Amino acid sequence: MTSRWSLILFAGLFAGCGGSNPSNPEAGHSRPVDEATEKGVLIRGNGASEPESLDPHLATSVGAGKLLINLFEGLTRLHPETLAPEPAMAESWEVSPDGLTLTFRLRDAVWSDGKPVTAGDFAFAFRRLLNPELAASYASMLYPIKNAEAVSKGRMTSDKLGVTVVDDRTLQLELESPSPHLLALLAHWTAFPLPEHVVTAHGSVTDRDSKWARPETFVGNGAFLLHEWILEDVIRIRRNPSYWQAESVQLEGADYRHLESGAEERAFRAGELHLTYTLPQNRVEHYRQQTAATLRLDTYLESIAYICNTRKAPLKDVRVRKALSLSLDRATLTDKILGGLGTPAFHYVPPGIGSYTSPKVVKEDVELAQRLLAEAGFPGGEGFPELELILFSGEETEKVAAVLQQVWLQNLGIRISIVNMEKRSYFAKRREGDFDLCFLGWVGDYVDPLTFLGLWETGASNNLAGWSNPDYDRLLKDAPDALTREDALKQAETLLLEDQVMIPLYFGTTQYLKDPRVQNWHSNLLDQHPLRVVSFAEETE
Repeated sequence: MTSRWSLILFAGLFAGCGGSNPSNPEAGHSRPVDEATEKGVLIRGNGASEPESLDPHLATSVGAGKLLINLFEGLTRLHPETLAPEPAMAESWEVSPDGLTLTFRLRDAVWSDGKPVTAGDFAFAFRRLLNPELAASYASMLYPIKNAEAVSKGRMTSDKLGVTVVDDRTLQLELESPSPHLLALLAHWTAFPLPEHVVTAHGSVTDRDSKWARPETFVGNGAFLLHEWILEDVIRIRRNPSYWQAESVQLEGADYRHLESGAEERAFRAGELHLTYTLPQNRVEHYRQQTAATLRLDTYLESIAYICNTRKAPLKDVRVRKALSLSLDRATLTDKILGGLGTPAFHYVPPGIGSYTSPKVVKEDVELAQRLLAEAGFPGGEGFPELELILFSGEETEKVAAVLQQVWLQNLGIRISIVNMEKRSYFAKRREGDFDLCFLGWVGDYVDPLTFLGLWETGASNNLAGWSNPDYDRLLKDAPDALTREDALKQAETLLLEDQVMIPLYFGTTQYLKDPRVQNWHSNLLDQHPLRVVSFAEETE
């Protein structure tokens, strides 16, 4: 999942702005959060950028995902604390002895317009996601299903997909190979059902405009409904009375506001937000000392890297790619630029995924970097063409890029131009492969190494580097008999790092502010907080 890219350095100039402490509201002073709390409405920040879409097949950002997990529900969902997959639209399932067939029994649930949620709605959604004409970035999420990749790439028709509607409440999936991560994957928004009768009534199945995913036409099966979307301001969702567990949902709704990080902190201090999306790095220590009850610092399954476009010279040459990586000082980057909130990355898959331990392949050695660059024909950077690094605008992304720009000029004698873009243009440009270097912040979609390693399979929709290695593909798809799945994934990550397809920089954390009245907001690796379990405390201590 594309990263929240959460830290911003210079918002401290807003620190003096007033507002009462949200953990101790001033008597007689009515603030937006106080009024909203009484109404059961959560007000939260959701980043500066609007979601690119609320069509589950076109959404790629964390901000969109935070809304979608409340608007829809898949066959499974993730437990809000443990992230273990649990029954959702499927009340039960069976796995065949060979692990290749899963049969799901759907519960008696309805869409918000009263029509039943059926197995056909899942089959329709899966086939739409894999339709080559839609060109969905997340199509590869369903590749564990038999023939899904071939359908997605136009080599087979969708009737060959391993999805069978046995009856309205029974869905059967055939798999390419046993996939222990599939139940968690099916909780991701790309595997949500879609109301076929609504989608087809508002355009073609492959319409990227998605007129159906707007407040006036929206139909969902989640705990909340899309109520209002005011561009560059707020998205409002409200309780869905038709949700199968509606009686247990305590919030009446939530307002997702779009604010820059500094403005977000001001809004929190002024009592206009219950939760921020992030917190400027240079404000963390202030909250540690002054209002620790509102500060949250959570471990996050996020990997930050720069992608190398292996289709273009001079980055076609692995020696050049390695030189760029070897010449860095990641510890200084995380300590001086990130204030110690990031962890230097010498591999790609973040720590914390069960027993999986990444191979330590990435090194730092300026002299070796210089030798490799010379071997590639560019001694001291002589004759090296200026490379273009694209990233989306944000003070943190720009600050880090500016530092690395100077490091590469000083250590290697090469010049990098930085192109800051708004998010929509950035996503379009990188999807087209129109870059030399590209920022990538990837957040795990489920807790498994494959959510990171799967990006780099040959032809995967998010394989932005254009890299291909048949041995890598085989290791991900079918571990050799002599290897456990974990060993096979480690070998695959070794191949990825040895080819320096991307330049790992650091692993992220989340830091944000939370009103202490917000309850059942559990820390977890995916920073995923379904609002169906969230509530307000009656009183603050």
